[in-house]
Amino acid sequence: MKTKLVSVFLSSFILLSVTGYSATLPQNNIWPKVYDVRFEQKGASVILQWKADAEPKEIYYEIETSNDAVNYKTAAIVLGGFSEGQNYSYLFKGKHEAGSKTYFRIKQINNDGTCRIVSEQSF
Repeated sequence: MKTKLVSVFLSSFILLSVTGYSATLPQNNIWPKVYDVRFEQKGASVILQWKADAEPKEIYYEIETSNDAVNYKTAAIVLGGFSEGQNYSYLFKGKHEAGSKTYFRIKQINNDGTCRIVSEQSF
């Protein structure tokens, strides 16, 4: 199996907006495995990394940020599932203002609008 590295360096540009989401998953869909999730702060930057196995073409990720852990906004959209059956490594680099607490989360989304939160962390 090939492993592809997909990098995204967006902090305020929104490529796609998803409004509303369901916590249920259609019967035919099985969420691909997401693992080795890492959040790291380096100076004024925050780096999010994760891996996924065997993603279908319908899966993508939304990186969200919040100052209060309640109201999140989209920081970036990361496309996934370029070819079924392969493993992928993802990288997102965002900004973090010194002296403020920022919450980051990775949301895995299917094209039908169903989603799940993969991981969240605050700095």
